[in-house]
Amino acid sequence: MKSFFSFLLLFVLVFTNANAQKETPQKSLNQHVTFLNQSTDVVISRFEMICNYQAEVVAYRKRPEVLLRLPSSGPLETFYYEKALTGNGLTSTEKQQLNAGAKTIRNLLAELDQTSKTLETYVRLKTFQQDNLKQSDAYIADLQSILNKFSTEKTVFHNQIQQVYNKYQPYQPTDPYLKTAKQMEQILIIQQQLLDSLPYYLNEDKPSGWPVAKIQESILTDEKLLSDFEKSNLKLAYPASKAVNSFKSALSEIQKLKRQAIDDNNFAARQSARHGNKVYISMLNAYNHDLLASHKAFVNYSPSNRQLLDYPEYSPVFASESATGDTQEISPTKPFHDISVSTFNTKKATLPINPETLLTLNHYVEFINESLRQMHLMQILLRNYQSSAEYYRDPQEARKRAALTYSHEDFKKPVSLYQILKNSGSSIDPSYRTSVFVQADMLLNMLQEMDGLSVELISYTAEKVYLHDRLTRSDAILKRYLELFEGFDKKKEQLYNDLRRIFESYPSANPASSWIISGGVLLKTLDHDKEMLFGVKDYLKGEKAQIPASAKLEADARQLIVDEYQNMNGLKRFGRSNGLCPYSPYEDLATNSSRFAEKAQKVKTVSPNSTTNPYESFYYFYNNELVYQYNKFVDLANGGLLKVVNQPDIFAFRKLTKPRSADLITDTNRPAEKKTTYEAQPDILSSPKTNTSTIETATQQTTENGNTIQAKHDTVYVERVRIDTIYMDRTGGHPENTRSLAGFAPNNMVLLLDVSASMDSPLKLPLLKRSIKSLLTLLRPEDQISIVLYSGKARVVLKPTSGSKSAEIARMIDLLQSTGDTDGNEGIRLAYKVINKQYVRGGNNRVVLATDGEFPISGAVQKMIGENARQDVYLSVFTFGRNAHTGQKLKKLSDLGQGSYAHVTEESADLQLILEAQSKKLP
Repeated sequence: MKSFFSFLLLFVLVFTNANAQKETPQKSLNQHVTFLNQSTDVVISRFEMICNYQAEVVAYRKRPEVLLRLPSSGPLETFYYEKALTGNGLTSTEKQQLNAGAKTIRNLLAELDQTSKTLETYVRLKTFQQDNLKQSDAYIADLQSILNKFSTEKTVFHNQIQQVYNKYQPYQPTDPYLKTAKQMEQILIIQQQLLDSLPYYLNEDKPSGWPVAKIQESILTDEKLLSDFEKSNLKLAYPASKAVNSFKSALSEIQKLKRQAIDDNNFAARQSARHGNKVYISMLNAYNHDLLASHKAFVNYSPSNRQLLDYPEYSPVFASESATGDTQEISPTKPFHDISVSTFNTKKATLPINPETLLTLNHYVEFINESLRQMHLMQILLRNYQSSAEYYRDPQEARKRAALTYSHEDFKKPVSLYQILKNSGSSIDPSYRTSVFVQADMLLNMLQEMDGLSVELISYTAEKVYLHDRLTRSDAILKRYLELFEGFDKKKEQLYNDLRRIFESYPSANPASSWIISGGVLLKTLDHDKEMLFGVKDYLKGEKAQIPASAKLEADARQLIVDEYQNMNGLKRFGRSNGLCPYSPYEDLATNSSRFAEKAQKVKTVSPNSTTNPYESFYYFYNNELVYQYNKFVDLANGGLLKVVNQPDIFAFRKLTKPRSADLITDTNRPAEKKTTYEAQPDILSSPKTNTSTIETATQQTTENGNTIQAKHDTVYVERVRIDTIYMDRTGGHPENTRSLAGFAPNNMVLLLDVSASMDSPLKLPLLKRSIKSLLTLLRPEDQISIVLYSGKARVVLKPTSGSKSAEIARMIDLLQSTGDTDGNEGIRLAYKVINKQYVRGGNNRVVLATDGEFPISGAVQKMIGENARQDVYLSVFTFGRNAHTGQKLKKLSDLGQGSYAHVTEESADLQLILEAQSKKLP
């Protein structure tokens, strides 16, 4: 028996050894890469720990009463390290070399871990209170140094792995899998090189240099790589082919991040390192979690006889703090170079327009529309600034007031779209190419001058030059803006007409297509809508004595409805709740065109001293209800149609003819009735995230318990004759036009949503989603929506987002799921933090709490709600469920918050949130 067991043991050992020898070199190498990636994950977690800790250190230096915290890091993982060392698919020399590299990485990881734990002990013992954070700074410097060493050694170690791999798997250009792997690797290397060139500054408050040119160059490089990658069209079996498609999609998303990074690098972003840091983290996550994950999937899905090598993750490092940034002296802005553009005649093409040319033409339209959105934002900012600046014309009076301020931090030039036009221009016929690009170039130059003038205003107000020059320079800048706004309108119209002529010079590839037929009749109707809009504009400018007749437009709209099924023959109807349904934009444009014709016949002129102009509602209606619907239809058609441009609100900003005497009006008393009030203000229409250009005068208010608070929100100077309070009765009846926000103040709404497990019911979360989506189609660009969830830990899932991005908001709504517990108090605190940070002057600043039941509410939270209501930030409460709630806590909250209280049912879901968005009217 003993000999039998000995034989059995020997057999097992031999069998095990034989199987161990079957491990391929590639498998052993990938175990080293796996260890490298696991080590990188540890480094990333320590990197995040350092960033969070440093933010607390900055706060502590300002407020020492707030103690520092540092979570425990826990023990290091050893499994992947040991597995890498024991791999037996390599020669003894290779194994010895790679194990030495792995040991170096492990030692650095241990050093990082030990230093982190030393810092944790330092924080727990509160030693920072004795040494004034001196040792803390030393520990942070050590950690930064270790991260840099890790990045260097990781690169060296990976190069060693790569060299061994190349011996066992030589490159064969005829092999589609090896060729694809090499193309992927080339893209990964380029992304790594870009990340290496991007700085991340631990001290992000200082201005910092940021390599815009390298981002731009990277975009061009990636476009070529992606194009070559797609053209290779290698024959790969499923699922490797799917992984390649995922890789391409991930690279496209990274391209979007880069373009957004360029556009967001505006004047405000350049004043600190925050923008660059944000881009760095976004790129890092996209690289590691998306691009690299797709590459790993391809490696796993490749045939077994083509064993490929994994690629390591990117490990972050900190940049040196010696950067001085790109601060520069602000000098007078040079006017853009206006040149006459040569006209051209189009010639009828014999072949249909190719997809590249059509895509480029539509990129031009998108460039124009984004430019118009930015111009409108500038108009609103200047309108706000001008209304405040008038009270500083007298230096003696100005010295008694709070400082005049101006900012344009949300103004972003569409540079990335401009680059697309520049790079894809070759797809347009040479006889047209130069003219249209020069026109686009002038539009961008005009936006750059607008940007420069705003930078001047920032310096002008910060240095209080208005106390010496009686607004002379300010007046000159505002006058120049008027010229730029008017000139921009004319030039964009010329460019669009030229684009339209180029498009119409090509014959349709499939004139019998329902997409082409429907698009044609929709465009014809939209052209008549535009004629009506221009007629209203000329009438309000006094250039025409009457509004154009609407019979032609009404006939077109009716005919669209009559011919709908004939025009749309063969196109599938998905239903109104499906964003892919072409019937929705078709029907909406037809209906809205009829409404537009009716609206135009009711317009009346206004006095020159009026604070608003009726054209504003036409501007919003035309762009949001007509152009938006047509362009949506074009997107769904996916080829064969050209988009149309928006139109600007030429009355949004007008130069004041004379200064106005002012009285100080403060919003200290709100009516106790369940009504929403509005205090008229002088020519103020705030836009998303606009907290500038109005006067922040603090007024003292005393509460019932004797406490004193400061209200810094809606204290503005207005004419006494324009003091007006408008009450909207919210308890009976609805406004006549419940499906429009025209005439209502901009909305800054934070949706505080309960998505706890109890909300998982047909009459709860689905009804909540439906209620929110009912509002999205009405939102304007100046409206902004934020979403805060308080299931489990309260968190912001949607930062303040403009109404122009309703699709983005809708996607977030679709992702909501019922899970976790309820933390209502923390959710309310976070919601108020978000709404106050993005406070909109003269707007409807409102938190909407949606829940299916009551929860404990602390006294501190109740006090906070009341104080905010006295400072024009209100709270409304929606409840959900089969039966109306009988508890009083939520009702008390809505009373404290001076907002509405409503139980949402299937009948009221589509209207309830719209009513909240209509809580404050424009004067």
